[in-house]
Amino acid sequence: MISEEKSANDFFDKPFPLKTLFRRWFIPAVLGFCVIFLALIGFVSLEIVESIYLEMAQRRAQTIAKSVAMHAPLAWESLMQEQSTHKVETSPDAVSLIEAFATEVGEMDLLEIKVYGLDRRVRFATYRHEIGMVEDGPALSEVLRTATPSLVRKTGDDGSHVYELYVPVFDEAGTLRAVFELYEPVGYLDDILAEAVVLTLIIPGILLFAMVLALNKLVNQAQTHIDARTREANELRRKVESFVSSTAARAAKMAGFGGKIPSRNMTTTLFFSDIRDFSGFSEKNSPEAVVDFLNQIMTLQVALIQRHGGDVDKMIGDAILARFDAQDGHHQAIVAAREILHAVKKQNYPRTLGIGVFRGQVISGAIGPEDRRDFTVIGDAVNVASRLCGAAKADELVTDATLAGMDFGPAESIHVKGRVQPVVVRRWKVFCN
Repeated sequence: MISEEKSANDFFDKPFPLKTLFRRWFIPAVLGFCVIFLALIGFVSLEIVESIYLEMAQRRAQTIAKSVAMHAPLAWESLMQEQSTHKVETSPDAVSLIEAFATEVGEMDLLEIKVYGLDRRVRFATYRHEIGMVEDGPALSEVLRTATPSLVRKTGDDGSHVYELYVPVFDEAGTLRAVFELYEPVGYLDDILAEAVVLTLIIPGILLFAMVLALNKLVNQAQTHIDARTREANELRRKVESFVSSTAARAAKMAGFGGKIPSRNMTTTLFFSDIRDFSGFSEKNSPEAVVDFLNQIMTLQVALIQRHGGDVDKMIGDAILARFDAQDGHHQAIVAAREILHAVKKQNYPRTLGIGVFRGQVISGAIGPEDRRDFTVIGDAVNVASRLCGAAKADELVTDATLAGMDFGPAESIHVKGRVQPVVVRRWKVFCN
């Protein structure tokens, strides 16, 4: 119960931590989203640029094939027909074939070139010793299977990085005849990729960063307004709660928004006090003097009631109804009543009090329509406490005999309106000056 009450107090007293939640959850989530989003953009950009570059490589391969076929048609035909290496090399224009390939490699700034037959065997190579070798790599296999270009990054023996571009070459009928392996310096392709990726990432990154900054500023301003509104709401709530009992305030908090405040049967000790001859005092004094006196004597009573664990249920004109819900609430109520009578007598007020204390069963809950309710206690015990207060003389406490201490007066029976059986009570009176 205490933990639930504490949670309710925290809910009402503390402002909604928008700024904290924003920085703890939203910003990391946005940053994570940005990383994933930018990584995805970068990946897609790389794929697109790589596809474009492979398409360019395809066109370059076809250009090389046409140029070589133009300059060395016989040797090229032998190459495309996968004739023996010896026949290609003994072709009348074999020298022209080598020169044509060398020219294209130089003009296109390639490191070297290889031409593979459909049997994976090297038919031509910039480095002559590689002619006749068989390539079993997965990249060449993929190109032969799908007839689409492929790219592989390799590191040379000297530590340099190159791209091996495997490009299919088709004849005029669209039939795959050979595969060119073009060796491209990494720097050239990386420059294209870097430029594309950087441009693709920087602009969205800047926009996302600007969005987070703008949201952070907006959240800071919203938190400032929330804090101010919460302070105002708490101040208003404290003022409103000063008009009701703390029990009523706790019940309202526990009920929450739109919740019902349940009623319950309970046993409690009721304290009822009333100013003796307050009507006579009001007739003889100005309203200002009456209100000033009433505030003084009420303030004194409320302070002592709360000090001893009681809760003021309501103030009815010059009377107070308080409740002591603790298990030993009857002891607290008796002590509070005696201290109040002593204090009032000591202050030498123009009027004094009569107090009644009774312990019994009550119904505690909200009474009235939803738009105007009163949280209070009702029942026979409330009536009895009021009647005992009415039976008390000035500076006197009247209580049920079972609650009285040894220094109370003798037991006596009094008739209480609304009850058939009399109530056995004992009295205590303060005599100090």
